Amino acid sequence: MNDAPYLREFASNWRALAAACLGLVAGTISNYVSNLFSPQLVAAFGWSKAQFALIGLTVAIAAVFLPIVGRLADRHGMRRIAAIGVVGLPLVFVGLGLQQGSFAVFFLLSLGQMLIISALAGIVVYNRLIVRSFTRARGLALGVASCAPALAAAVGTPLLSRFIDAYGWREGYFLMAAATALIGGAALAMIPAGFHDRAPPAQAPRAAGRDYGELLRDRSFLIIFGAMLLCNLHFTMQTTQLKLIVLDLGIDSATGSAMISSFAAGVIVGRIACGLALDRFPPRFVATVCFLIPALGLALLSAGIPSVPLLTFAVASLGFSLGAEGDIAAYLVTRYFAAELFSTVLGLVAAAMAVSALVGSLVLSRTVAMTGGYGLFLTISATTMLLGSLLFLALRGKPPGAPHRPLANAG
Repeated sequence: MNDAPYLREFASNWRALAAACLGLVAGTISNYVSNLFSPQLVAAFGWSKAQFALIGLTVAIAAVFLPIVGRLADRHGMRRIAAIGVVGLPLVFVGLGLQQGSFAVFFLLSLGQMLIISALAGIVVYNRLIVRSFTRARGLALGVASCAPALAAAVGTPLLSRFIDAYGWREGYFLMAAATALIGGAALAMIPAGFHDRAPPAQAPRAAGRDYGELLRDRSFLIIFGAMLLCNLHFTMQTTQLKLIVLDLGIDSATGSAMISSFAAGVIVGRIACGLALDRFPPRFVATVCFLIPALGLALLSAGIPSVPLLTFAVASLGFSLGAEGDIAAYLVTRYFAAELFSTVLGLVAAAMAVSALVGSLVLSRTVAMTGGYGLFLTISATTMLLGSLLFLALRGKPPGAPHRPLANAG
């Protein structure tokens, strides 16, 4: 690959990349910092841990609304959808800061937060800037944009933690409201003036039923949808239970915490490595390898071998998959589907990932109750991820009738 044109794309499209980075930071950073508020809320209002665990069910709203928002983004462009998220998320944080102890109110606000994070301010909306601006370096640009929230969280989490300790959780939520409003507003301002991705009027009458019907009969869509459904069963486990699992295997708390830091490192490595690979190798092979690695990690955890090097690799491999999956989904959609359907298709694929995470949380709860440990769930999730990774190989090298071509700016 000639690196000059590859790198030149970043110089030409830096505003689009910066807007995507800022938008994803404003929209999704709360995924990384919400845990800072949890102990404070439980202590302040006396909610039980079982009651608080119900917040995990809010992921269901993502499965419902991601396809809807994806469709709207294809019809009306990402600016309008993103603007709703930029206004809505700070209002949700203000509501969280003003709450008086009703768990029902907290649950509803958390639903609103999840809706904005997953649909109105996530990859379905902001990745449109990347896929319509980058051609040669699309994979790496997707990886850089998806790294931005994790890097911002690495800097911001300690600062926010100290702020909450000093001033309280209510003020912490108000600070989040101000920060997301400022960063989100900056993201909208950074969108290049010439960027127009709204569907032309001639395309507007196209019926949603026709598009969805065609997708449900499309071999590539069914493969990608099914593979993502199989590969994300472990999502809730890796974000809430990972340290508990390594502790159950006889690892001490300090070493376990160090292992969890390897998870974060795996996220960043996964996003950059996957992005570079997608720009250079057939994406179906990249997808297979990127999900085989965490399948091996899950298998190692299920084996229960108390080896620090092996368990550190296993934990890091799960971070690797979390870093790679969003980039893989977006890249495959750009390769196999028309530009005007990007958010519609990505919304459906992201919904599959949300459904898988929801089912996985239910399976996790049931298997832990049955066995008293995590081994059965780890074996199940390792098996499904292996099957999902291999399913990507069924994709054709070149989409029939839709060769790999740049997604031109619709304007």
